[in-house]
Amino acid sequence: MKEVLKTGWIVIACGMLMNGCVAVAKKDWQWKKGEEPTAFGLIKVKTTGSYSRGYQTHLRFFHLLNRGTGERLRVNVESAATAFFLILAPGDYEVVRVQFNEGPMMMEAHVSFQFQVRPNGTAYLGTWHFDVDTPRTQRMLRTEIFNEEPHWGEILMMHQALNRKTMEVVLPKLGSEEMRLYTVAPYPKIIYYYR
Repeated sequence: MKEVLKTGWIVIACGMLMNGCVAVAKKDWQWKKGEEPTAFGLIKVKTTGSYSRGYQTHLRFFHLLNRGTGERLRVNVESAATAFFLILAPGDYEVVRVQFNEGPMMMEAHVSFQFQVRPNGTAYLGTWHFDVDTPRTQRMLRTEIFNEEPHWGEILMMHQALNRKTMEVVLPKLGSEEMRLYTVAPYPKIIYYYR
């Protein structure tokens, strides 16, 4: 009986710890009242080539650099997300790194997309198209940014605050349209990758 109670307390304690971790992770995604996004964009990721691992490729995150202050921000993207919303101070920004995942496999590329956020409005950063090569010795990432007309009904359902702000199209300037993808070691470390 004592072992059952001891096991029960361990399960409850682990559950509370896990719940705390989830709450911390979700906090970054929740918007506080009165905060409104200053920039948003759409995401389309496609794998090109004949061989596939059987997993769909998703954008995991991208790193933003504030070119004025030097501050770096990591923007996590949910795996099935088709859009992202940002709260940024007015200024010049640059996306400097993107990371993708295919199931447990991850790869990233160093990129350069520059854009500006102006005060008192929302910048629509266009639709970011990422074409990711299927696994091969040297994988490449091709990127294009288009001013595609978004489905405003869906966008406004994702974030109601966009109704209250003026919208401006600000397409980022691409430094290069094709970059090399580098494999990122998985975490936790899987023995297969460290033979």
